[in-house]
Amino acid sequence: MAPFTPAQVGLIRALALFNSALVTMLRASDLLPLRVIDITDHNGDVVHEFTIKQKKTGRGHLVALSPNTRDSIADWMIASGKGPEDFLWTSIGNRKTGRQLTSEQYANLVKRWPSLAQLDPKRHSTHSMRRSKSAAIYDATQNLAACQHLLGHKNIGSTAHYLGVDQRKALDL
Repeated sequence: MAPFTPAQVGLIRALALFNSALVTMLRASDLLPLRVIDITDHNGDVVHEFTIKQKKTGRGHLVALSPNTRDSIADWMIASGKGPEDFLWTSIGNRKTGRQLTSEQYANLVKRWPSLAQLDPKRHSTHSMRRSKSAAIYDATQNLAACQHLLGHKNIGSTAHYLGVDQRKALDL
């Protein structure tokens, strides 16, 4: 099989990064420094869950990956030729440096994704990627404690404010 074109590699990375950001609900400061070894087992397979030390809180946080996310990450690792010590999220093409994506590069990528879904890019950001799944979970379950755990917040009040729970309840009244 012929190697991937740069355009194909870019699409494979975009899907893997999109899935990872949405499913893990990690802050960019925790998502971007991941290395392959952080999310793979001794056979090099992408794991179902892993623990990170959150940069903001300094606490350990358990993160789960969906089957589709694991598949898209595995595809990205193959297409990019990642080794165990490599950063998972790196530049591609002429800018291939081996260094992790910067928060600015990540933000620029995220700004492109909404337009693909015919959404307003001004209403979406790296931060809204983090909030999307937790807000959907809260809307479906009303379980603020579960959202607190998934987001890795120390304080349930922070989670309520983050998800706009008080504002929603007030509007409902």
